[in-house]
Amino acid sequence: MKYENDIFSIEYDRHDEEFIKLLIESLEQKSKPIMNFFEIDKLSKKFQVIIYHNLQDFINLITENGEKPQQYAPWIVASAKDGNINILSLDLYKKAEGHENCDMRHYLKTLVHEFVHVCHHEIILDKKIRPPLLMEGIATQLAGQPYKVSHIDCKAEDLIRNFYDTANCYEYSNSIMGYLLNTKSHDEVLDILREPHKVDVAELIEQTNNFLDKENAMQQ
Repeated sequence: MKYENDIFSIEYDRHDEEFIKLLIESLEQKSKPIMNFFEIDKLSKKFQVIIYHNLQDFINLITENGEKPQQYAPWIVASAKDGNINILSLDLYKKAEGHENCDMRHYLKTLVHEFVHVCHHEIILDKKIRPPLLMEGIATQLAGQPYKVSHIDCKAEDLIRNFYDTANCYEYSNSIMGYLLNTKSHDEVLDILREPHKVDVAELIEQTNNFLDKENAMQQ
């Protein structure tokens, strides 16, 4: 079975029928506002949503058929690789490390998170340089994922060189992007997202911590 509109297409089977309507509704509801945020009228290509029922097939995709095994970790449940949204089936998603207590709400937010990556890729000026810090930050922010910390406690080098191996990396990236969205104009944020490799991460961490300290003080 297949569903298709002017933005995306999705092929699914009887195993997906119970939640496919929610998946389609979520993408259709969120796609236009997210594209508007990135000031995109139309994607360069219609993307596919590919649901994986076989974990090894998903691992093969992530690792490029085993050529880059370091790219896969047991907590990975989705990827915007090749300009498509590749996501584990709901059953496999809930068996992945760290996702055991997740439900459909989390699943749909992950789907939207990956769509943000698709849109962000459209505006990045150098497609070969895609540092994860701000990419994950804007994806978690626009997907409404509740990642947040009261203080960033790591070195800039950790978020530049070893982002995914750094504890609380998603929380840190979300908080940094929250600082930018709250203190910069929309045009300024887009300029940063177009060339994310140009940011001074150490300075950004310091500015974000100052912002978080003020927020924390106001809440006390």
